[in-house]
Amino acid sequence: MPERLPSNDYPLGSNEHTAYQSCLVLEALGSSWGVVISNLEKEASEAVMFKFSPQVAAQVLGYALRHSLSVEGKAHLVQEILDCNNNGELLAGLSYLYVMGMIRVFKNPKGSVLTSLSSHSSRASFRATADNIAAALAQPTVSSSKAKDLAKARDNYRCIVSGIVDLVSYEEDPMRFNEAPEVAAATTSLGHIFGQSIMDHTAGMTRAARAKMEWAATAAAVIERFAGIPILEELNQNDIHRPENTFTIADGLHPAFDRLSFSLCPIDDDNNTYEIHTHPPNRNAMYRLPNRVTLTDATSGKIPLPDRRYFQLHHASATIAHLSGAGEVVEQLFRDMEDIKVLAEDGGSNHLLSLALSSRLQALSVY
Repeated sequence: MPERLPSNDYPLGSNEHTAYQSCLVLEALGSSWGVVISNLEKEASEAVMFKFSPQVAAQVLGYALRHSLSVEGKAHLVQEILDCNNNGELLAGLSYLYVMGMIRVFKNPKGSVLTSLSSHSSRASFRATADNIAAALAQPTVSSSKAKDLAKARDNYRCIVSGIVDLVSYEEDPMRFNEAPEVAAATTSLGHIFGQSIMDHTAGMTRAARAKMEWAATAAAVIERFAGIPILEELNQNDIHRPENTFTIADGLHPAFDRLSFSLCPIDDDNNTYEIHTHPPNRNAMYRLPNRVTLTDATSGKIPLPDRRYFQLHHASATIAHLSGAGEVVEQLFRDMEDIKVLAEDGGSNHLLSLALSSRLQALSVY
């Protein structure tokens, strides 16, 4: 369940205090944008950004402040909130940008990039030799099939969070494993930290909000501003199959990761050790997850491990999505877009899709 923002404990008179107070004022509007959109044109009032209630919008911004990853990222967000000057339409647009830029790119309820590692294939098995690894990594982009091979080799043919052995790899070559025949094994998939496009332009905003936040045309811009990660450069524009963004995960856990139901939180004093947090908390036993995991590279440094900063941002986004309730609204948007996709298949315009979303979600409230 979403949680109301804590009281304002930032130093009185500081920019942080003023910005956070704007979030508390917005939260107090309740579940309806009625006062804010009453003077807007009909098309503007039906913008998708208003599908996130004032409470949700306020909590996205407020919890983003409280869970910011750096001094610079917090300073950017504080200034962006202050620049909205308590204008509800602009605050709604800013919150929507952070939802689209930090939650949507991780939250993947449809599993559009899930790639099974455990299906038998007629192609030759990948051998993790130094030459094969170097050849795969030298490619300008990594294919999904090659990414599967690299992730399995690096992760020692195991799910990185549960330690479960990839079933097909075990059946193909039991000698590569030292475990007893009773070893726990299951089918696995190729997981992605960033699971959606980071280059899509953000639609669904009013003209005023779009003009105010013109710097944030794409999710990548929001990521770089909040987390300081030059993601377009690091992922070679949009190559989400790079080793730094991929990992081996048991099929039974994959959907939960993509729904932001659990995340890996870096431990300060160890670059490759993470606490596993569930959202809601304290559900590790339910998912059969350990409380902590250390990632290791079975190729002795030949293949990069998943990037710690990516997991850190994924964890912050999962926390914000859960505490604010924005994750629930994103899932509802996905469901409604699926329900009305026949409009697009029949030639329906984006405007019709927006109107359909509006009619389906106008009564949606997290509380």
